[in-house]
Amino acid sequence: MIQARQYLKKNKLKEHIPRFSQVKLLTRFANFFKSISWKSPKIIGISALGVIIIGAGVFYLSTTVVAVGITVNGKNLGYAQNKAEAEQIVQEVLRKHGEGSGQVAQTSDKIEYEKVRINKNEYAANIISFAVLLNAVKPYINGCAIQINGETVVYLADEEQADSVLTKYKEYFTKPSDTNKVDSAEFEEEVTKVAVQVHPNDLKSVDEALDYLLKGDAVEKEYTIQKDDSFWLIARKNDMLVEEVLAANPGFTEDTIIQPGQVIKLTKVEPLLTVVSKGTKVVKETIPFDVKTITSTKVASGKSVVQQAGKDGEKEVTYKYVEKNGRTVEKTVVKEEVITKPVTQIIAKGPVVRTVYVGTSRGSGSVSGLQWPLSGRITSYYGYRSGGFHSGIDIDGVTGQPYYAASAGKVVLAGYAGGYGYCIIIDHGNGVATRYAHSSKLLVGVGDQVSKGQNIGLVGSTGKSTGSHLHFEVIVNGSTVNPLNYLP
Repeated sequence: MIQARQYLKKNKLKEHIPRFSQVKLLTRFANFFKSISWKSPKIIGISALGVIIIGAGVFYLSTTVVAVGITVNGKNLGYAQNKAEAEQIVQEVLRKHGEGSGQVAQTSDKIEYEKVRINKNEYAANIISFAVLLNAVKPYINGCAIQINGETVVYLADEEQADSVLTKYKEYFTKPSDTNKVDSAEFEEEVTKVAVQVHPNDLKSVDEALDYLLKGDAVEKEYTIQKDDSFWLIARKNDMLVEEVLAANPGFTEDTIIQPGQVIKLTKVEPLLTVVSKGTKVVKETIPFDVKTITSTKVASGKSVVQQAGKDGEKEVTYKYVEKNGRTVEKTVVKEEVITKPVTQIIAKGPVVRTVYVGTSRGSGSVSGLQWPLSGRITSYYGYRSGGFHSGIDIDGVTGQPYYAASAGKVVLAGYAGGYGYCIIIDHGNGVATRYAHSSKLLVGVGDQVSKGQNIGLVGSTGKSTGSHLHFEVIVNGSTVNPLNYLP
């Protein structure tokens, strides 16, 4: 044993060999020296060879290291010091993959650990990389899929989150409140929740999933132009904006002429789910006041005064409804209570009444089926307001926005008309006419026959106007009346 130690020390091998290897080598070396006869020349030769072999073994041990190789699906990715370290790195990778889901990810990959002895330099060059292992391992977590009619549309972390998304989706359209009692809210489609194994990257948060279901997918369909159709009517029929109709048909503008039988495209974004809700609503509605005009000899010719100011009334209406995604498809009034009665506005005019314009028909004044010329907020109502009598209603709009004929008829005025700015008057027959004022551009001329819903002009702020809007009048036998009494 002493001789063996001296040999190792003399050759400076002791410092390169781990202690457990030193003990084994020293023991074997000592036993070897005890078993031989040192006087025999052959034995001396053998002993010299043994020393060489041992020296080679010592050199091998000093230049190699014991490590654990990590293989994923049969591919070696690198080495760790031991199995415990290798398993720890794999767990860290799975935890990283599961971040955001509240779970440690799992994997179906075949991960193996193999104990090997390799060259120290090779080990140093191939120490396992966290990034390499992160990309190599395919993770999954246990999640919950929302399916619509058997097709998966979104993944959540668990069933509780899926329930939260579906509840919020219903509330988005039903909007329950003290004045809106929702009796039931069901999906028109078949909706199921399914436990699945899903890649963590495919998960959505509750808010992300709700937004995805509400925005849905773009649905494209073809539409065949009908008689008397206009872009405005097409948009109204399909619950779209004119801009959306034009966007789906490159090259089309407001001035593009369309013919019956022509096929165009309509692209609309629709929610993925339809909520059918039933309930009872209580709403307050305005009762527009009537305007009554009388002739009075006490008023100078051509002048008018308000003998009694008009005032809108208010009523409380209770009705049962059926809605689809917040839009009423059935409505039945069950109770109607007048809270405040409207007060009729009485206007006294002098005995000589100047007609609003010349060249229109006269008749009973009955009219039905007028439609809104522009969709927008009413910024000024009919009747006496601050600043005097307002002979129509002002509908909010932006310059260049198209407006449309309220009904079919003949254009009897199209041009600049003082305070009205660029203005159009359409005679609808039977003593009824409509006026469209403050336009930025007129698209029709005197004598033109126009159809209901036809684009006849563009919103502007010409004449006596403080901002872009459409001034709209309904005129019966030469006198203006409240348009709200004739519009749906």
